[in-house]
Amino acid sequence: MGGGGGSQLIFLLLMVGLLVFMFSRTRKQQRAQVEMQSSVGPGAEVMTTSGTYGTVVAVDGDVVVLELAPGVQTRWARRAVARVVTPGVGPVDPAGPIPGATAAGPGGEGGLDLRKPAAGSDDDPADGGAHRP
Repeated sequence: MGGGGGSQLIFLLLMVGLLVFMFSRTRKQQRAQVEMQSSVGPGAEVMTTSGTYGTVVAVDGDVVVLELAPGVQTRWARRAVARVVTPGVGPVDPAGPIPGATAAGPGGEGGLDLRKPAAGSDDDPADGGAHRP
């Protein structure tokens, strides 16, 4: 009859050990998230918890100013930063080039050319794909 108490004690200790392991892992993840959020600085490209990508322009306490597009700046709580996509490269010069961007796109013009030529045809994607004789 005394064998039942020993197996219950082992089961209880196993459950307590599992709970301690799970909570310590969660605490490590939370600590890493807080450390990442506190280290975010100007120039870093980040993704927010809502999935919005932007470049950190300024940090003021618990507020992070993100530039979502050229000239479009929004204020976010520092806790809203989910992850850093690219680390900061120093202060951002609003008039300067974006790190990693090329000054000229295809054909020597600025910007990104998303046009795709139709395979085996003379269609010009710039005019909506109209066929030219």
